[in-house]
Amino acid sequence: MDYEQLIRNWHVQAGNEDYFSRYVFEYLAFIAYLKRVKFTNKNTDSGAVRALKDSEDIRDIYIAEVANNASLQKAWLDIKAELDLRPLGEVDENTDQVRTIWYWDCDCQNVRNRQTHICEQQGQIRNLEDWRNMVEFWHSIRNNFFHGGKDPHDDRDQLLVRGGFETLRPLMERLLK
Repeated sequence: MDYEQLIRNWHVQAGNEDYFSRYVFEYLAFIAYLKRVKFTNKNTDSGAVRALKDSEDIRDIYIAEVANNASLQKAWLDIKAELDLRPLGEVDENTDQVRTIWYWDCDCQNVRNRQTHICEQQGQIRNLEDWRNMVEFWHSIRNNFFHGGKDPHDDRDQLLVRGGFETLRPLMERLLK
C-alpha cells in the first residue's frame, strides 16, 4: 500500500463514528497529505502547517468554497461565535492550564522569541476569509485533542471538534480530487 492510498483510507474512515474519531482520521489524512504530497520538503507537522498557511492557491480554493457553501459558512460562524466568547488556547501538558497559542494570528515563520511575540486576536477567527487562523484552528484542535485537552463530554469541546471536522473535510475533499 502506498502513502496516497493510506491517506485516502483515513479520509474515508473519517466519515464514520463519532466526531472525535472522525476528526482524528481526517486530521491524519490532512497532515499526511501535507507532508507526503504537497510539502514534501517539510520535516515537521508544524512546518507543513506553516507552509499551508502561506499557500495562496489552496487558500483561494478553500475561501471560494467557504463563500459558496452555506453549511461550511455556518460551521465557521459557529466556531467564530464560540471563540469570540472564549478564545482557543493550548493545553499545557504539565499543568492542565490553558496557554496562548504562539502561532495564532500572524506570520510566525519569522518569530523566534516567544517572549516578545504578541498577536492581536489569538485564539479567534476574525472572518470567513481568515485562512491563517482557520489552518491554526485545525492544528490547535489536533494539539489539544492529542495532548488530552479535549473532553468528549464537554459541550464546548464537542462543538469545536465537530466544527473542526466539518470545516476540514471539505478541504480534504478538494485536495484529494
